[in-house]
Amino acid sequence: MSPRTRNASRTNRRPSRLARERELVARAQSVKVPSQADVAIAGGGASGLAAAVTAAEAGARVVVVERGLACGRSILATGGGRCNLANADLSAERYRNPSFVSAVCGRRFLADVRDFFSACGLAVAEEEGGRLYPVTREASSVREVLVAQALKAGATLACGREASGISRTAGGFCLELAPMFEGGRKEVLCTRSIVIATGGGGDSLAGALGLPLVATRPALCPLACEGLDFPALDGRRARVAATLVRDGAAIARETGELLFRPYGISGIVSFDLSRSAQPGDRLMLDLLPEVDARTARELAARGGTAGLLDNALAAQLTQRGDLPEDVAARAKAVELRVTGTADEGRAQVTAGGIDVGALDASTLGCRAAPGAFACGEAVDVDGACGGYNLAWAWKSGMVAGASAARLAGRR
Repeated sequence: MSPRTRNASRTNRRPSRLARERELVARAQSVKVPSQADVAIAGGGASGLAAAVTAAEAGARVVVVERGLACGRSILATGGGRCNLANADLSAERYRNPSFVSAVCGRRFLADVRDFFSACGLAVAEEEGGRLYPVTREASSVREVLVAQALKAGATLACGREASGISRTAGGFCLELAPMFEGGRKEVLCTRSIVIATGGGGDSLAGALGLPLVATRPALCPLACEGLDFPALDGRRARVAATLVRDGAAIARETGELLFRPYGISGIVSFDLSRSAQPGDRLMLDLLPEVDARTARELAARGGTAGLLDNALAAQLTQRGDLPEDVAARAKAVELRVTGTADEGRAQVTAGGIDVGALDASTLGCRAAPGAFACGEAVDVDGACGGYNLAWAWKSGMVAGASAARLAGRR
């Protein structure tokens, strides 16, 4: 390779992570945070960016305070990097506190989300199960259009800063901003209204304002179980119908793909059940949901279980003296015991947050703290897999941002 070719190759390389971080720090340092704003948004994730775009487009002077060095980074990991941004069927029943979600989001829930992204210049495509993705199938597309739209509307994105304290004033609130990068200095931002969009577990501002909180916990994550030799099944997949049972009553049902792991189960079925599951619950699995019991026995009698079950699963369900049809029948009712959640660090959502009873559903305003609003995971709302949680983030951010702008005297 000639020196010229080698230099060209180096020029075309992507910046290293360290170089990228230095660039982000420099960019954060260059942002001048005004001392006054109409709307301050604590958190620059999905709901915070939606709130920023909406409030700024309404004419409000908006400052987004984000502790990370860039806004919207959490969006990049959603949907396996593809960003399942909503679902074609946004039924409120797929959420915790469904009546509250229905009151906040209204009948145009899906239409409002689609119109919002269309106005941002994002094209959306639908896949199996009604899942909506950017046509690029890249989460970065969603993040980029949101950041660009917020800046275009005039919002200040104050990254690398954490709202470490809050106090009420006659005209609203004053936020103390602590730098998250070396060489930064403390700043004070006074605002007429504030939107709490700090995500799951970011309850320090809510607590400082005296808002009632529901304890947070990981949701949409794997379940630890007992009842099978799970290490021997690690990596095996099965399509199942699962029923979660507590005190003899079915409390949740899900159908879909399940992934066996050394600690229990993972996959979409497990994630959705994790929103309700508690240690001690029974989990009943039908490993042959597409075959009725009679047909399963008949097929097993003819050709064994190879045409019905994974061999490793069949081996675990076989007891001494069993005929193949006995194993097939047992596969229709496999009982597990839930011992807890697992791999919580990779949970897709945090359940809990600001109690919905403390919020006005029409504005997402905090009754105990006039001028404060809340949205996204900061609120005790979480939904099923399939785009429901991001849809809530967008719509609740839009409602909170619009409400905050109105309170600040903008349209």
